[in-house]
Amino acid sequence: MQPDYKIYVRYDKAASLAELQARVSEYEDIERQRQKIRKAARTDNTQTTVAAAYNKQECCWRCKQRGHTRFDCKRPAKKFCSQCGKDGILTRQCHPPAGNAERTETAATDKDRPDSA
Repeated sequence: MQPDYKIYVRYDKAASLAELQARVSEYEDIERQRQKIRKAARTDNTQTTVAAAYNKQECCWRCKQRGHTRFDCKRPAKKFCSQCGKDGILTRQCHPPAGNAERTETAATDKDRPDSA
């Protein structure tokens, strides 16, 4: 008898060979039902998983995951824009400063120019 069957079916509880066979078949039925439930649960989980849109108010600015802040983050840092969620680019490259703020690319060239006043 297989070891997992021995847990459910006890020799001393069965009065006859027919009763022992009935207990074994009962155990096999239970196992088949458990397998069906597990398989159904696995297929249900894969269908409900949907990538949520990036929301900068809810997501960590270090790893892009929900549920914690960048100060509590234990995951490795990812390179992404914290404004729109685009991967592989930093916020300063994706969204340059607006208005009169200096841009990183033009700051060095502006300092080298003489004043025309």
